[in-house]
Amino acid sequence: NSLIHFRALDRLPVYPFTIYFILKVFGPTNYLAIVFFQSILNGLIVAVSIATKNLITKKYYWISIFLLVFNINFFWSATIILPDLINVFFIVCAIYFFLKFILEKQSLNFIVIGSIFFALSFLTKPSGILIPIALTIFMLIYYFFEKKYKLSKVIIFSLIPAVIIFLISSPLYFYNYKKSGEAKLTFEKGSHLLFWVYPCLVKNWGCGSRDKDALENARHLSNIKINKKSEMITDEYPYVFEFKNGKLFYIKSLPFDDNYFKNKVITSKINQEIFFDLVEEVDKTQILKSYIGSTTKMLFHTSIIGIFGYHNISYTELKSVISSTNISLPGIIWLLSQILVVGLRALQFYGFTSVFQKKKKNFWPIIFLIFILVPFIISAVGIGNPRYRIPIEPILFLLTILGIKKLQKKIKN
Repeated sequence: NSLIHFRALDRLPVYPFTIYFILKVFGPTNYLAIVFFQSILNGLIVAVSIATKNLITKKYYWISIFLLVFNINFFWSATIILPDLINVFFIVCAIYFFLKFILEKQSLNFIVIGSIFFALSFLTKPSGILIPIALTIFMLIYYFFEKKYKLSKVIIFSLIPAVIIFLISSPLYFYNYKKSGEAKLTFEKGSHLLFWVYPCLVKNWGCGSRDKDALENARHLSNIKINKKSEMITDEYPYVFEFKNGKLFYIKSLPFDDNYFKNKVITSKINQEIFFDLVEEVDKTQILKSYIGSTTKMLFHTSIIGIFGYHNISYTELKSVISSTNISLPGIIWLLSQILVVGLRALQFYGFTSVFQKKKKNFWPIIFLIFILVPFIISAVGIGNPRYRIPIEPILFLLTILGIKKLQKKIKN
């Protein structure tokens, strides 16, 4: 369904073009080809993650295999048509090259290669929109305190990742500017803020699921404002995919209507204005509670909730096993999975504390990982869906290994 309703540039280009290529080669209705491709991606993520782990320590191979292969987020993502896995593949490759540069004092070429992979991630999902800023700040700190370069040299070298990312993504910016008059990476910001972030911000402890009344109100206000500007908006958008005789086809000859791009700009601006007007009315304490709650849910909820949700087993039904009034196999599976996730988070935090050790071998790698982790957490503001955790799973895996390493040393001593 996501393919049928895909419209030009409603998503960033890397994943739709990848799916189009697969459908072109293996047939327009060959869903198994997509699943097979994503399973290969899953294997590549495991391989690159192991190689990245080896930069930190050669130990814990089988533990690493277990943590990666049985990662429910990766397993689930491989079965549905979403850009998450290819995005993670680019991220884990980028992390590998940056850590190789930091730990092995390799040439600047590794920064360039890593930045190229971050650029591909940048063009895959907008969740990494703050990555160029995070990389620039990290590189400034790293070059100034570790390399002890002069300030002018620090600034020049620190801008390399951001410059590469924006150079690679510049054709998309230029294309959008040419069509719409605005240089934007995507025109979905307004809709995302109004229909996803706002209904989560007004919930007591964030999403979970969106507040239905807030969502309905947001849609109502959006429709009113859009109808007022209806003379500026044409609703005839060109579809890229369509069904004919029960089969999915790509329409190559369909021209893009310039009005489409202008419409996207107008509706995004309208929705963004409504979002900020509504947020001004929300108590600031509530926004803070929502952010804390949703971030906690994103980090600590097991992804198995989503799998059971596809089989119409609600989260309320799953957690009822705790009260011992409704013992069920799905509930027990959820509980064990949830305990494992909480245990892993504790181990990851313990790994993070390695940054305070006297031996500084892991200091810069941990600082780098945190700088990459934070932008994804910020972009998930208000939304506590475990799926938003997928881009940071490689970082959490490496922190787990650091936690195991530190714990083993503590036990030996």
